[in-house]
Amino acid sequence: MVIPAAIPENAVYELTPVDGNPSSRANLQFVLFYKTDGNKRSTASQSMRNAYYQVLSHYPILYGQLERKVDEQLGNTKVQVSVSKEMHDTCMPSYTEFDVEELVNDIQEANYNWATWPQPLLSICPVRRPSTNEKPDDPLAQCVVTWHADGMGLLISVDHSIADGVGIDILLNQWAGATRAALSSDNTEPSMLELPVDYDHASLYKELCQEEPQKDWFVEYVDSVDLAQAPTEIGAIMDSDTRSPASVELALRAHVHSLRILPSALHKLYAEMHPSATTRHIPVIRLVYALMWQCFADATSLDAQPNASCFLNVIHSARKLVNRPHYIGNAVCPVYMRQTAAQLHTSTRQLAQTIGNNMHAVSGPHWLATLLMLQDSERYKKFLTVFANPRAKQLTVSNISRLRFFSVDFGWGAPVHATVYPMLIPGFATWLPLGASGGLHILWNMPDSVAERLKNDPRFTRYVEFLF
Repeated sequence: MVIPAAIPENAVYELTPVDGNPSSRANLQFVLFYKTDGNKRSTASQSMRNAYYQVLSHYPILYGQLERKVDEQLGNTKVQVSVSKEMHDTCMPSYTEFDVEELVNDIQEANYNWATWPQPLLSICPVRRPSTNEKPDDPLAQCVVTWHADGMGLLISVDHSIADGVGIDILLNQWAGATRAALSSDNTEPSMLELPVDYDHASLYKELCQEEPQKDWFVEYVDSVDLAQAPTEIGAIMDSDTRSPASVELALRAHVHSLRILPSALHKLYAEMHPSATTRHIPVIRLVYALMWQCFADATSLDAQPNASCFLNVIHSARKLVNRPHYIGNAVCPVYMRQTAAQLHTSTRQLAQTIGNNMHAVSGPHWLATLLMLQDSERYKKFLTVFANPRAKQLTVSNISRLRFFSVDFGWGAPVHATVYPMLIPGFATWLPLGASGGLHILWNMPDSVAERLKNDPRFTRYVEFLF
């Protein structure tokens, strides 16, 4: 593959202290399955490949190597991406295609359990392999396409320090649009597109820092943790973990359960929480937050400890806070909430209102304070021992159900299924669209004992189905 002319021979892209957050040391991987007539590969393969590199050439930051430099005195990490002529071959975003025997139909009938995915799709999952003297980092952007007799599967992976879920959604839709344009003109080489491009991390951080970081209860809570008394069983992958990333990944993947909430169940939940036309409107998604938080708290046996705290972390995109709608960078904004077990035994409707009040209170200074706290190595260690722990009473929700998965049309229609490779952190739930018609597909990492209690909780199973 020829290096696109738009890629500089030498450049350094400064990231920010926010991007040094250790929780970003992973790849985000989106997976889409398509039905085709079986003959698309011959006409579409080259157009897809060319469009992939043509769109990525608008983002030269993806053609570099991530460098982290720890400041021992300040305890933080400076992050930058270096692009050089010598790196072009080793850091080029990868694009690989495979013919596979597995069929899209077979995968669909197995409810898209990743154990049934074609193995080439898992070849770059899930943990970034660290660089060594002999081998540099994996490319910052990677793609695998599998061609089936009845369709195709596509996995795109981008380093989380460079992009978040919304950023990958932007890249996917730009890529699909470029491919459609090439196919409609019978030209495998797509014309140069005018794209809204925004990956300027430094200016975002400068804008945030116009105000002082504003601590809230969550930052103060983490600061108060005594590591000598904190739990030691950590579920997240750390630099000090002596196990190989593959063995850690397999151990954590075993606890990821797949669930779904059908559109009819969402309608039923909303109707039951709004008994009359005059009842104050609460968005159904907040009702689902509240229901899952209550049931999760009971499933972790918090009802025996009425004063113990249970936490909810709703991960948002902060683009509206800074008015950067096309920003592909990592603009993840965690919103932490805390309730005691006794407080969670309120009505689901009342809890949903409380959640809404907390979400509306998020500001740029709060976001900055939280991310700077997580970027500090000692404070991040405190955070991990308390929150990224199999025994932690925390539900973390990354709700990406409103992303434009089902508009990613390369020229043969919308995908039949869109998902992500699950985050391997205890208590982490990723919400995706179940299909173009609505509903939720949920990938939830939780202990098997908690899953069994949820399966026997009629409040939960009234709306939610376990797939695997």
